[in-house]
Amino acid sequence: MDGKSIGVISLQVPLPWMVYVDGAANHRGSGVGLVLISPEKITIEKSLRLGFSATNNEAEYETLLIGMTMVQKMGGKMVEIFSDSRLIIGQVQAELEARDSRIQEYLCPVRHLQSRFESFVLSQVPRSRNAHANSLATLATSSTQDLPRVILVEDLCKPSEVGRNVVHVLPESKFEVDKIRRKAPRF
Repeated sequence: MDGKSIGVISLQVPLPWMVYVDGAANHRGSGVGLVLISPEKITIEKSLRLGFSATNNEAEYETLLIGMTMVQKMGGKMVEIFSDSRLIIGQVQAELEARDSRIQEYLCPVRHLQSRFESFVLSQVPRSRNAHANSLATLATSSTQDLPRVILVEDLCKPSEVGRNVVHVLPESKFEVDKIRRKAPRF
């Protein structure tokens, strides 16, 4: 060593996609909820109403397949998937037997997609750690009417001003003021 600085070479280990999945079925229908987090920490949320009759377990499998497919379409090679369904995880990991013929039909495409990942981890999480995906699945089953394509969720940091039978909702930014003016009816 001659005292010159030496550059450090580090091999960056690629980070996996993190995917939280949940399915829901009730008397109004069935739906799926997914939360995908890219290696760059970009979050993608998906709520999808199933247009066919499905049991809760079938909705869980649909969610798993959709999540795996989405990650692959975005070029993901490594994935960690989290579900609160002990049954689905046990069946995919061959710890539990899938006796129902419709459920057996889901296992083949799941295993096929699984084999296309360099790294595939499927883990069970408590329902409390899967609440985000659960809320998206529940949203899909909450109404038979079309849901809006974009649902804005914002924080209201201060209460609305109420007085003289008029409510003044204060927009947070100039952009919102301009948006309100453009949409306001002209009398």
